[in-house]
Amino acid sequence: MGTRWGLFAVLSVAALISSLGTAFQTLPLNPDMAEMALIYQGIVHHGWRFPFTWRFTQDNQILSLLPFALIFYALAGVSGASIIFQGWLIFVVNALLTGLLVKVATKSWRWAGLAWLLALLASPLAIGQPAILAYPVTHNSVWAFGLLGAIGLIRYFTDRPGWALPLLLICVGVGTISDPWFDAAFTAPVLLLAWKSPKWFQTDKATRRALIKAVIITYISGRIAYFGLELLHIVPGRGIGFASLSAISHHLVLLAKSTGILLQLYPFPSGELAWMLWGVYLVGLCGAVTLSFQARQQISPAVKVLLAFSGLSIGIIATAFVLTNFANGIWASRFLVNVFYLAIVALVTFGAVRWFAGSNLTKLLLLITLIGYIIFGFTSIDHAGWRYTSNWAGTHSLAKWFVTHNLYNGYGQYFEAGAPLLGIASNEGITARPLSCNMGYLIPRLSSGDDHFWFGAAALPSSQEPQFVVFDQADSKWGRCTIKSFGNPNMKFKHGALAIWVYRHNLSRQLIMAQDDFKHKWLLMNIANNRKAITKVGTTLGISSGWAQNAYTWLLKHGLAT
Repeated sequence: MGTRWGLFAVLSVAALISSLGTAFQTLPLNPDMAEMALIYQGIVHHGWRFPFTWRFTQDNQILSLLPFALIFYALAGVSGASIIFQGWLIFVVNALLTGLLVKVATKSWRWAGLAWLLALLASPLAIGQPAILAYPVTHNSVWAFGLLGAIGLIRYFTDRPGWALPLLLICVGVGTISDPWFDAAFTAPVLLLAWKSPKWFQTDKATRRALIKAVIITYISGRIAYFGLELLHIVPGRGIGFASLSAISHHLVLLAKSTGILLQLYPFPSGELAWMLWGVYLVGLCGAVTLSFQARQQISPAVKVLLAFSGLSIGIIATAFVLTNFANGIWASRFLVNVFYLAIVALVTFGAVRWFAGSNLTKLLLLITLIGYIIFGFTSIDHAGWRYTSNWAGTHSLAKWFVTHNLYNGYGQYFEAGAPLLGIASNEGITARPLSCNMGYLIPRLSSGDDHFWFGAAALPSSQEPQFVVFDQADSKWGRCTIKSFGNPNMKFKHGALAIWVYRHNLSRQLIMAQDDFKHKWLLMNIANNRKAITKVGTTLGISSGWAQNAYTWLLKHGLAT
């Protein structure tokens, strides 16, 4: 027994070290990765009002990640390494919860340990780009609550301890506020499972009714809370679009490739022997999945709940992947976070319950699947190489260039110049705020409109120290926006593919003026477009639309409509 646990400990340490090296190797730093670190720095410098000026995306992770990230950065500090390490910790926590979920269903620590190790053995393309399982800010953080909620769901349908339903509802609430993706990956499967539970698990109707009612109330409360954040301009409105028929076929191909990345089946191997092993692994995997459906009547209630939830969650997310318009490239693999963990959970759990009671064919297929996943996992990790230093993707050298030329304050493009990362790369020696070029003007990119912490008149030093604007020199549009907003620079430099324009005066007031001009121009354009739309509707209905145009124009001018 001691020898087995010792071997497990050695394998766990090796898998942890390997996955950490893979995270460093495959995740070049970009501003999106540093979002939680930037918010932490903003709180340190400006106080707790700062997060309320931040403009989050729909998948905001306000509850699923932000509180934990703030604690992490308070302990570890902000650096390139700590940003990557934070994302890797999310990956490790999800792997741990994957093992715990298997333990709850199978009552076996051995099979739980196997699930833990298989999750850590994810390919570099899964840990890094494009699936980004170890990314600091994405759906991976909210999925930790999906795995926790699945534990509560299983226990609620089996022995119903007092903590099971509250845990499930907490996870629904956190996920609803933090990420719309969670609705499809977790909440919808839970409601469908509850609805079908009398037939699938012989649950009494009172139990089903109590679960459905509690989940719906919690979900509605979460949506109301999200709407409140939307009114405060902290998060944007939720939106969803559907794919065209031509795009759906493309999405099916992307789904196959993305799933292949997560299951070590893609990219395709090279060499005759590798192709043979790949084919055997694919046959074993498909056979194991087929047998798991056939054996659904011969398994325990806990395993039934787990496999049913896994199938629904994977199925709903896969359907949404194909039918919506979000999957425009292989980077959309990040929407399949739940597929990776639940596929491991389902296969390991099925293996646990059928290894001793199943046929020799079942054991053979499970063994082939396990060996194939491990072989291709080791192969992909070996090809990725090793590195345990942060990949700044040119931002670190740019920061050094600014320090060498005594330039410490300015603005720049978000991704192309990595403006938000310059402060971190220079140990906060450089202050660089991200701007975007819109309608011919440079305007704040991350601000919720009037963020005086970052873009007000007092945001940068009032002295006459030189300030810079850095952007991709191939982007002529950005150059024109810079001249229109700030005028011609006093000096021009180049650093690699970047243009660096230097001004010998403070640019913050000109930025405010440019933003005001942009708002005025946008308002006039918006009024004109809406008046045309109202006229078109009135013409179609055969009624006068003048009064509606005037009323809507008044509302727009007074900030009461959009």
